[in-house]
Amino acid sequence: MRVIQSMEVRDEAQVGAVRRAVHAYAGNIGFTERELAEIDIVVQEVGTNAARYAQGGGQIHFTTTLGAEPGLELFYTDRGPGIYDLDRVVRDGVSTGGSLGAGLGAVRRLMDEFEVYSTVVNTGRLASLSRRTTHGTSLLLRKWVAATRLSDKTHAATARRIGVWTRPHPNEDRNGDAYFIRRRAGQTLLAVVDGLGHGQGAHEASLVALAVLADWQGEGLEEVFRAAHAALRPTRGAVMGACVIDAARGTFQYAGVGNIEVRVFNAPEPARPISNNGTLGARMDRLRVWSYAWAEGASVVLASDGLSAKWDVNDYPGLLQRSPQLLAGILMRDYGRDTDDATVLVAR
Repeated sequence: MRVIQSMEVRDEAQVGAVRRAVHAYAGNIGFTERELAEIDIVVQEVGTNAARYAQGGGQIHFTTTLGAEPGLELFYTDRGPGIYDLDRVVRDGVSTGGSLGAGLGAVRRLMDEFEVYSTVVNTGRLASLSRRTTHGTSLLLRKWVAATRLSDKTHAATARRIGVWTRPHPNEDRNGDAYFIRRRAGQTLLAVVDGLGHGQGAHEASLVALAVLADWQGEGLEEVFRAAHAALRPTRGAVMGACVIDAARGTFQYAGVGNIEVRVFNAPEPARPISNNGTLGARMDRLRVWSYAWAEGASVVLASDGLSAKWDVNDYPGLLQRSPQLLAGILMRDYGRDTDDATVLVAR
């Protein structure tokens, strides 16, 4: 399970610290000196513009890319005024004034993958009627090490179909949430686990659940949950939501115990699965497995209760068609609770 590191950029004095931290992190992944210099330029450009234009500053998050192949993923987000002329800014790499824009053209050229999503402040007479209470800019950037970049890029397909964001309670070092992704024989098992409470005890419970999921050999979801329920008895317990997607057969199954949020979009038929009441390791009633049709273009979102359920994807025009990681990161920015661990997993 990858760990996302986050650093604030509120003034230009912080940009150097972020650049050095990302440089050291990327150096351990296996980038060449030339690639590290390119990454330095990218972080400098993004950080400088955040300090100058993003009201209240922004955050730069960095982690490894999803999948077996080595790569760096950078995610920038702010709650600033947004970019009004996004196409021009990305094309020319210039600032339209008062927005994070200068240097984005250079950033795009130096990274292997580049996505930007921005919503602007509504200052018109209809502002009070708008449902959107947040705005700002997000950048998703990926760079693969040289050897990987020349491969068949099956890893890139993985990164484009899965997005995940998980973080511990702001006052804790240990994350009581966890996620799981496994592909086997054409099927994909996805799960979000939330150990009760937060801190070390919740972390230990989530690790037990992950160990059960790691043994998955294609068994049905009911068998998976029964095994997790038994294994979690010595712990404080956990809640979990899990789904199996079989793209070739066009099927989707979901089962959940406890307060895990699940939403399905653009499926061939209406899909509104819900989780059963209970706690794995303490009480699990009869488990219902929900089955639906699945097709290219459908998406599923799984989230722990560290993410407020008040979000509405219609408040983010076009975002559902963008990278799953963009969706995961923006939802965490806007709806992550500061009182709990939080995880959101998006699959397409």
